[in-house]
Amino acid sequence: MRLYRAWSDLYEDVRIGGPAFSDPGMWFTPGQFVKPGVTFTSRGCIKRCPWCFAQQREGSIRPLPILPGNNIGDNNLLACPRDHIEAVFDMLRGQHAIELTGGVDTTLLKQWHVDHLKGLRIKQMFFACDTPAGLPPLERAGDLLSDFPEYKKRCYVLIGHNGEDIIDAEKRVERVYELGFLPFAMLFKSKNPKVWSKQWKALARKWMRPAAYKSTGEDENMQIAT
Repeated sequence: MRLYRAWSDLYEDVRIGGPAFSDPGMWFTPGQFVKPGVTFTSRGCIKRCPWCFAQQREGSIRPLPILPGNNIGDNNLLACPRDHIEAVFDMLRGQHAIELTGGVDTTLLKQWHVDHLKGLRIKQMFFACDTPAGLPPLERAGDLLSDFPEYKKRCYVLIGHNGEDIIDAEKRVERVYELGFLPFAMLFKSKNPKVWSKQWKALARKWMRPAAYKSTGEDENMQIAT
């Protein structure tokens, strides 16, 4: 709403929309509402994760026309039909510094996906481990993606959902790191925002920046060595 008011000072006709406002996202125009390079080749998702609005707002998976871009923002690209996924990979072969920021579903990842990814100029790929149940498929994905360096493999990690305690959350984030992924911790947010303690905020702050948790690990190793 702050942006709406700011633009309203300059233009008479300012409209609010998009998936964040429950718009199903029937089309996508490159550069409109998102930075250049970001593209969406599908909308929706096949899953109904209780902490995610993708299914609720956009419905089941719907392939869109494939428009060029080096940053794929799809909710679940790997849930699309194989011919669509391969067409997206074909488009990406002409791109540089490729980012899969919408997320790569570890439960759907197959060897043929990885074979295609190896032929692309990947900058970074994002995965997810939002519950303890997400660890086994992430471990399997780590094996499939062992040829990719750690800095190219990022992982969204939802923490504090469904009564999770801080000790279990920290163990899960640490396990994600051990599996060769760079965690990006996110405190759970609901329609009725929870007031998180300083300890929870500190945990999220540490594990959302590789520079923070990598330096912490180095400091601990130095202390052990002395």
